[in-house]
Amino acid sequence: MLKQFLYQPFPLSGSRWRLIIAISLFIGLFMLFFRPFGIASLQSKNIILICAGYGLVTFVVLVIDLFLVQFLCLKWFEKNRWTVGKQIIWLMFILFTIGIGNYLYSSAHFSSLSLLGFIAFQFYTLLVGIIPIVVLTIVQMNIRLTQNLKSAQEFNNGLAQKEEVADNVRVCLVADNEKDKLELEPSDLLYIESSGNYIEVFYLREGKLKNTILRSTLKRTELQVQNHPSIHKCHRAFLVNINKIMQLKGNSQGLKLVLKNTDNEIPVSRNFSKSLREKLNS
Repeated sequence: MLKQFLYQPFPLSGSRWRLIIAISLFIGLFMLFFRPFGIASLQSKNIILICAGYGLVTFVVLVIDLFLVQFLCLKWFEKNRWTVGKQIIWLMFILFTIGIGNYLYSSAHFSSLSLLGFIAFQFYTLLVGIIPIVVLTIVQMNIRLTQNLKSAQEFNNGLAQKEEVADNVRVCLVADNEKDKLELEPSDLLYIESSGNYIEVFYLREGKLKNTILRSTLKRTELQVQNHPSIHKCHRAFLVNINKIMQLKGNSQGLKLVLKNTDNEIPVSRNFSKSLREKLNS
């Protein structure tokens, strides 16, 4: 049961600056009002500045964690593979590094460096933080799951009543070199995925799934298919044939399209989910 819970998909937060500022302010105010770790014994007129220093240290540590560490470990932080277990481990790591920073800051003010002091500081920091970390993880997951399931249900209800979009003009995709190209019937196109300066086109040929790679950006491709009402953008890296959509799935990570003739599920970003729904309802 626990293993199943830890392996559930979880949304990797993208609002890093908001998180950094919120946690930094919380730490600074927490230290000022509760004055743990010997702060209450300080006889200093600058106690407000000292407590604000904890918030500043937290700010610096979080910038390192959320930008530098994530950049150096890009593979581990893949959004499609992010789970509840990874989220808890990541938050524990953040809490641990904040503890290191604030311990060093505390030592500079009212105690000397010692292994025992470091262990005690980390122990109390983790003890205070572990419960809200787990609770907030569960709450955030359930809120996002509920929202996405509702969106998927509304989308699928509209999809059930939608007639196929007429599109009789052949699709012609031309590469950057103006020589390589792919022509196919709109009814054979499933979706187009972008990766840097290349696109990968997934389509049917004599009833079998095929794919072709062309050197072209998605922006250039959008211009080439702009007169095809059945082809619509659902994600910054995907164009999809809306006539091939079977249903929309929702989980705590986000929304994904299930298409005919392929097992690949196509992500739908929040920025495009509304326009996609309006396209199907038009």
